[in-house]
Amino acid sequence: MKEPANSTGSHHPRPGAEPVRKEVLVAVVGAVVLMAVVIAFKSQKRSLEPAKPATTTAAPELKTRPVRVDPPPLAPIVAPSVVSQPAPPLVANSDNAPPANSDPMSRSRQLVAELLAISSAGGPITSEQAAKFKQNLAELIRQGAASVPAIQEFLAKNLDSYYSGVSGGEQLGYSSLRAGLFDALKQIGGPEAQAAMVQTLQTTAVPSELLELAKNLEQLAPGQYREQILNATRETLSMASANQLGTNMELGPAFRVLQALGNANTIDDAARNDPAKFYDAVAMANLPDGQGLPSLIQMAEKPGGSQTVATEMIAQLASQNPQALETLTQMAQNGQIQNSVWVKLAPILGGNQYQIDSGSQSYTIVDGATNPDQINQRLALIDKLLGFVSDGSAAANALQHEREALNGKLGK
Repeated sequence: MKEPANSTGSHHPRPGAEPVRKEVLVAVVGAVVLMAVVIAFKSQKRSLEPAKPATTTAAPELKTRPVRVDPPPLAPIVAPSVVSQPAPPLVANSDNAPPANSDPMSRSRQLVAELLAISSAGGPITSEQAAKFKQNLAELIRQGAASVPAIQEFLAKNLDSYYSGVSGGEQLGYSSLRAGLFDALKQIGGPEAQAAMVQTLQTTAVPSELLELAKNLEQLAPGQYREQILNATRETLSMASANQLGTNMELGPAFRVLQALGNANTIDDAARNDPAKFYDAVAMANLPDGQGLPSLIQMAEKPGGSQTVATEMIAQLASQNPQALETLTQMAQNGQIQNSVWVKLAPILGGNQYQIDSGSQSYTIVDGATNPDQINQRLALIDKLLGFVSDGSAAANALQHEREALNGKLGK
């Protein structure tokens, strides 16, 4: 039955209804309070339980290791074949050494990956990191030829970490990670290590690396890899002359390779490719009183394969013949001498003199800068020509290298 409405149209409750509703409200409030207490108790109990082992991951654990200073996670660095296998913790502790029956290739990759991780930590090198670095490198060397594929695999990527200017980097004993791996290959020795170094010669265009690899190979197998070393060095200098190595590449080590192997001037390419024109040009440069200079100038101006060797012989005469110096200077001012030719001219301007051996189709290189007067004359000539080449170019680098060599003869 509906309740009667009052004069305002609203309904009033029946007598006795209000106490019943209050009892219901009290019951509901009591139930809510009881549920809140139960939830709070369970929450407090859960917070007191120890964390489950599954919530602890390897990455946070590695970040807290003392051998790292805020390192990046290891997973992006480790080679894919290693990621799928359980790796030992990165601690310098003999108790954590790999089992004797572990796969040598996988272990070598792991060692190299750890070296890269230490190198890429992004902070100062700590004493613990340095100890770990040396331990890993020593283990690679102890493994011998089994380590070579992993080292070669990394070197082929053309990646590196440089330690110059990094706080604590001097503790590692090397200027870069690649330098350390080069030394490891040298200490491992044998045909496998030598083959890895030869392959690196073919992939690197860094003159300082060419010099280091050349020294190592010559020490391990004198003369055996001479042609490979020279070819790699010539290719690097050719790239530099074409400005393919940038403007800040130091070419001095590449020239030292050529000098050390008795082939400091690439003019011998002309002797092999066109011996008749080569010997004609050298013979004219050695005529008394510069009598062959007009013919050399004509050769240099005439299109053909003899332009370069003719320019080289004009450079040979420039230190003693004013007309030859004026001709060379004019060619430089007019931009007629390319970077690749400057690279060949530089050793001649530094003192190399080509002479035809009497009675034979052969030539000899003699040093034309042996006393202080000759050396200072060469230095003045090079300083003048440096004004016609771009700073940082292959031409400038080649001339600067000869300048440093001449100053070295003076004891400067």
